[in-house]
Amino acid sequence: MSRSQEVVHTAQDIPCSPLQADRSFLGLNDVLWRLAVVTGISQLSVSIWIWQFAISLDTYLVPWQIGLTFAAGSLASLLGYPISGYVADWVGRKKTLGLSFFPQIAGMVLLFLLPVWPIVLLGYGLHSFGWSFVLVISRAMPSDEIEKLGSPQAARKMTMVLLPSFIVDAVSPIVAVAILQMGLNIHFLLLLGAGTAGVAGLLSLLFVKETLDESVKEVGEETIGGLGAFGRKFWEFTLAMVGYYVAWGMAIPYLGILSVQEWGVSIETFGATSSAFSLASVLLMHTLSGIAGRKVRRSLVVSLTGNSVVMAALGLGSETWLLILLNVVWAVPILVWIATESILSIEGVPAHLKGRALGVFHLVISATALIAAPIGSLVWEYTGSVRSLWVLSGLLAIGFTVTVWWTFRRVGIRSTASSVVKESEPHQISS
Repeated sequence: MSRSQEVVHTAQDIPCSPLQADRSFLGLNDVLWRLAVVTGISQLSVSIWIWQFAISLDTYLVPWQIGLTFAAGSLASLLGYPISGYVADWVGRKKTLGLSFFPQIAGMVLLFLLPVWPIVLLGYGLHSFGWSFVLVISRAMPSDEIEKLGSPQAARKMTMVLLPSFIVDAVSPIVAVAILQMGLNIHFLLLLGAGTAGVAGLLSLLFVKETLDESVKEVGEETIGGLGAFGRKFWEFTLAMVGYYVAWGMAIPYLGILSVQEWGVSIETFGATSSAFSLASVLLMHTLSGIAGRKVRRSLVVSLTGNSVVMAALGLGSETWLLILLNVVWAVPILVWIATESILSIEGVPAHLKGRALGVFHLVISATALIAAPIGSLVWEYTGSVRSLWVLSGLLAIGFTVTVWWTFRRVGIRSTASSVVKESEPHQISS
C-alpha cells in the first residue's frame, strides 16, 4: 500500500487535549499498540529458533567457530544499526520496518538449507542485519510519540511496547519443543521463522502507522549534521556503557550451552527456563517500568548491578529449580535496564536526529560483541568450563557498573554547576 501522499501531522497541527493525549491502555496509544503487535509477531520469527541456536551450533562447530558466528552476526548488526537510523529519519519508520524483513527471511532460509561452516556465517549475518532494523525502529517510534505527547511515563512507553514480544518469547520455546517432539528436525524451526517474518513484514506495511512528523523529517533532510550533533551527553553515556557490554557479550551467547552442558538440564528444560524468564517479564513489566521512570539514572545503575550478580550466580549454581528461579529473578534487572537505557541514550538529542542517534548508540555498544564473543569462546576453551566464563563476566560487569555510576555523578555535577540543563528541555527526566 502506497503511503507517498500521506501527511503525518505534528502535535502543533492537531489540537490535542490532555485527556486525548492520555487516551491509552497500559501506557500505549493506538499507534504504539499497532507497532507492539507487529514487533510481537516479528519476535515470534526469531524466538521460535534462537533459544536453541547456540546448542544447535555446538553439534557441528567447535568453540572458536561458534564465537566467530556470533561475531559475524554482531558485525552485520553494526552495519544495520546506523543504516537503519539514517533510513528511518529519511523515508520514515514504517517503510524502514518493512524493509527489515527481506534480509531476515533470506538469512533464515539460508540457515535452513545450508547449516554448514562457513555458510552459517552468512546466514546468521543476514538475519542479524535485518533484525537490527527492528530493534532501532522499536525504540524510535515510541520516542516519536514521547516527543509529540510529552515525557510523562516515557519509561513505561519504551517498555510496554515490548509486551507482545515478551509474551511471544514466553510461549515460543514451549511451541518449539512441542514441534520437536513431533519428530520434526530442529532446522525446521528456521523455516517456520522465515514464514512468520513474511507475515510480520506484510503487516508492517498494512497495519503500522507512521510516527515521524513531516516537519521533523524535513528538518532532518535539510540538516546533515556530524556525530557531534548528538551532543556531549549522548557520547558520555554511550562510551560509559561500552565496558559493560563487553562483559555482557562475553557470556550471553553461551547461555544455552551453560544450561545444557554445565547445569545438565535437557533442551526442553532449558526452553522452560526461557519461558519462565519471559513470563515473569510480562507480569512485572507494567509495574517495573513505572518505578524505573521515577529515578532513571539510579534505576539503570541498580539494574546493571542486579544483572551482574545474576550472571555470576549462573556460573556458580546447580539444581534445576535454582536455574528456573534465577531466570525468573533475572527478569527484574533486564526490564529496568530496557526501560531506562533507551531514554538516557537519546536524552537531549534533537528530534530530527533521534533515529540516527539510536542507530549510532546501538552501533557502538554492539561493536563490543566483535571482540566479546570471541574472547568469551577463548576463556571457555582455555578454562574448559562455561561456568568460569560466566563468573568472570559477572565480576567484570560489576566493575563496569561503577564506571556508569561515576559518569552519571560527573555529568550531574557539571550540569548543575554550569546550568546546562534547562527546565524547558524536552525529555529531561529527573533521576
